[in-house]
Amino acid sequence: MNYIKRIFRYYGLEIMFAIVMLYIALSFSMISQELASALARKIFLWSAGLVAYYVARLLKVGVVEWNDEDKKLYSIAILLYTGLVFAFG
Repeated sequence: MNYIKRIFRYYGLEIMFAIVMLYIALSFSMISQELASALARKIFLWSAGLVAYYVARLLKVGVVEWNDEDKKLYSIAILLYTGLVFAFG
């Protein structure tokens, strides 16, 4: 239960984005508005991927005590992940 609270505390916004954008992607997929659907799919992949990454890290490593150097590496990893999702998603 503590893990679920932690996930919603840190990634509540991303979970909300994933749900909303999945709905938009599915609702526009039958209509000829490809741009809205493609953007919604990419935002869904981005937010769902961040949550999945956090859950996997939490299960494998546990809670990480961050220092300044770790935060810099983590932010660069998130930027690279976001770029890859929007480039190839």
